[in-house]
Formats: sequence, C-alpha cells, structure tokens
Amino acid sequence: MNSTAQLYNAQSLLQDLGNALSNLVNASPEIFTDEQIQRCLQDFQAAYQEAAQRLAHPSLVIATLGTTSSGKSTIVNALMGRRIAPIEAGEMSGGILHLKHSEERRLVVEETPGAVWETGEWSDLGDAELYARIQTVMNAYHQERRKRDLMAPQVRVQVPLLPARDLKLSGLPEGVEIEFLDLPGLKSVQDRANLAVIQEQMGKAFSLVALDYMQVDEQHRQKLLGEL
Repeated sequence: MNSTAQLYNAQSLLQDLGNALSNLVNASPEIFTDEQIQRCLQDFQAAYQEAAQRLAHPSLVIATLGTTSSGKSTIVNALMGRRIAPIEAGEMSGGILHLKHSEERRLVVEETPGAVWETGEWSDLGDAELYARIQTVMNAYHQERRKRDLMAPQVRVQVPLLPARDLKLSGLPEGVEIEFLDLPGLKSVQDRANLAVIQEQMGKAFSLVALDYMQVDEQHRQKLLGEL
C-alpha cells in the first residue's frame, strides 16, 4: 500500500470512528450525563478534531531537542536551508520556534501572559530581519526568566523551505508538507520548565536529539538522556 492509499485509509477509519461515537451518543444520551464521562467525551472530541486536521493536511514534523547549546538550532538551519533559528554560545532557544513552508513570508509571535517581548505579526521579512526579531524575543525571555517564572514564547515562521521546494531532498510524496520545531534545551537534570515544553511537542514529531559531549560527564549525560 503506497502512502496515498495509507492516508486515505486512515482518513476513512477516523471518520468511521467519529460516526460510531456520534451514533453511540445519540442512542444512549443518558450515559453521557455523567460528569466524568462528559469530560472524557470532550477530551476525545478535541483529540479527534486534531487528528482530522492533521490527516487533512499531512505533514512531517521534525523536532530538535537535547541539552542547552548543543547545536539544535544549527541543525534546524542546515535542514531547512536558511539561517533563521538564532544561534549563540549560551542558551538561546526558549519556548517553541515553529517553522513551516510557505512562499509567503510571515512571522507570528503569539501573545502570552506576562510577555516582556513584542508580540504580533509581520510579513515580508528577510532572513536577517526574521533572525534578529526572533533573537530579541528569546533574549528577552531568558533575561526575564532569571527573575520569575513565565510562559515561554511561541513563535511561528512561514518561509520557503528548501526540502519542501525540492521533494528529492526529503523523499516526501506530493501533498505532504514538512515543518520544523526548534525546542528549548535542557540545561540541567530536572529542568521542569523546559521539559514540560519538550514533552508536549515531541510526541507529535520525529525527534532529533543533539548532545554536546564536552558539556557534561558520563553520569550527568545519562541522566539527561534518560529524561529526554
């Protein structure tokens, strides 16, 4: 079965599942008056809608994760053929940098509670402008994070990506998009803030793990890899 047939089969099976649940709710509405069952139904419906959306617009999502300053952003830039993810010797990645292919250039820094960085939308920015704006956001987040806990920035970028323009590079079939997630690094064992961001995303992506073997000793390294 080729990838197109597999995709169609998955869409059909998901639709059958949704129809079956709808029939069950209609046939026995009294069952779903229970609060716990209602919550379960709401969770299922949210997951169902997400699955339907992802199958309607299939995409290979590649996430980079690992220790702080291990080269995650360098890998992302190399894979997508552009220098947009900021790179520094110290910690730079924070929150989620989501990069998606589009012939139209667009930057979105989503509003988050307590943000001390500029949020909003910008269009038609060059690579250097995108890099500078994202770098400013990440720097502001890390400086403020030293003082207090706050929600990490969510940054979305739409730009032409080399693997999407030339499918020979990615091997993807027609109709399947490619996206990159540059996730924050773990700067220590039990780095709960960054770990929570990583865990929420990595189950939905093909993950590349970067690790700088010069940063930590063997025992520390094994603990970090265990958490990842």
